[in-house]
Order: sequence, then structure tokens, then C-alpha cells
Amino acid sequence: MKQVHFLGPVGSYCEIATNKFIESLNLKVADKDLIPCTTISGVIDNVDTLNNIVGVVPVENSIEGSVRETLDKLVISSSKVMIVAETVIKISHCLITRAKKYDEIQTIISHPQGLAQCQNFINRNFPSGVEKQPSTSTSEAVKLITDKDNTYAAISTRIAAEIYNIPILSETINDQPENYTKFALLNDQIPEPSNNDQTSIAISLRNKPGALVEILKPFAENSINLCRIESRPSKKNLGDYVFFIDFNGHIQDSKVKSTIGNIAPYVDSYRFLGSYPKYDK
Repeated sequence: MKQVHFLGPVGSYCEIATNKFIESLNLKVADKDLIPCTTISGVIDNVDTLNNIVGVVPVENSIEGSVRETLDKLVISSSKVMIVAETVIKISHCLITRAKKYDEIQTIISHPQGLAQCQNFINRNFPSGVEKQPSTSTSEAVKLITDKDNTYAAISTRIAAEIYNIPILSETINDQPENYTKFALLNDQIPEPSNNDQTSIAISLRNKPGALVEILKPFAENSINLCRIESRPSKKNLGDYVFFIDFNGHIQDSKVKSTIGNIAPYVDSYRFLGSYPKYDK
């Protein structure tokens, strides 16, 4: 079986998603072939440049929105990297520390989205302020405090606390209890149509008046439901944007092929990101 690379270290939500993919898709993966990576970009680069690699990365959070590093990196990676499946994990953050009381803590470390998702908790329990340090993942935050004293804390998973043997001071500290993150499985093979598929593309528009309106018309004319449309700076010129579009259907569907063909005159660049079964709770 191929190696599975995921955003680590061990104990991350991404590892939880990886195990869920393995179970739901009945993948045969040995423990030695589960490889944690230090960054999202590293996961995508490995899928892009190495052979027999499957990757797992976070894509979107229900509270904080899209994971920018994932979107930006997918656009510049080669067409070999595609989304082939998705899953959703419920997020339940813990405050992990050797401190016995909140007022002992001076620094809290976590992924930027983890810090943002617990902002109300932090403001309420640290009214005098606390230093917030970003990490590459929530589990990396716990790893970083393994050799720190009780003035440090991390926001992460219960699993990470158990792995690194650091106590949990408070559980379920995220501000919104209904907090979910979507994860993508990356590979180089397009799955066969499942009759319940979603396609993801990234496009930039030609500098023409009404170009955005013109690319949306074919979707409506072919009765294709748009699930998401989001813009990100192209990182090339000020005012240039890449539009990420998710819509119902598979790239092999005739309506989808027709729609892609109809938007071509208004598109400056096009990146197919995958057709895959929609996550079904």
C-alpha cells in the first residue's frame, strides 16, 4: 500500500482524519507507512514529487473558513495532485499544560485557527492578557511545550495530551461547540463517478468586463449547483485573484464537461482540483 503523509506531528486532528479515511475507504496501510509532516505544503509537495504517496490536509473549518495554505499550495502544485475524497472531523479543543491554575500561564501555543477558535475562552480566562504563539499544527503546539514549565500551555487534542503525557487543564474550550473541519485525501487518480460527487476547480479570469458573471451563467444554464465560490489573491499582481469553485457533479458528467467548455473563453488560467464523492455524515 502507498504511504500516507499527513500534517503532524502525531496526535493532530489531521492524523484523526487520516485514520478515518483508512477505515472508511478500507485502505491497507501499515503503521510504518503513516508519515507525519511538519507543514501542509510539505504534505502536498510529497504527493506532487514522490511516487506512491497519498496525502491528508485540512481544507476548511466551519468557524474560521478555508485553510489558506492548502488552497494556495494546491493551485501552484502540478496537476498530479488532486482531491480524491473528503471527510469531516468534529473539533474539540483542550487547554493542555502543567499549570494548575489559569493565572500561572503566560504563553499559549497553537495553530492560528486553534487560537482563533478559542478566542472568547482566552479573553474570558486571561483578562490581563497572555502571549499567543502560532504553531504549524495543534499537535505541534503540545510537542513544543514538552520541555517548558507551567507558564506555557497548548491548545490541542486530548490524544496529543495523552501522547506527550501533559495534563489537560480544561476541555471543550472552543467558542462554538458545533465546530467542524473538512479534510481532503490527495492522490493522482480520479475516482469513478459515485452519483453523489463534487468537483473542485481554481480559475483566474481574463480582464474583461462581466467575466465573473459570464462564468457563473453556464452553471445555472446546466442546473449545476455551486457549493462554494471563494477568491484568494493570486500572489502575482495586486488586484489579481484566483477563484475556488466547488460544485455538484463529476468531471466525466456531460453537463460538467459542457460547463467547463463554456467558461473557457473567460478564463485566464484553470486548475482542476478533483472530482470525488461528497462527504456523507
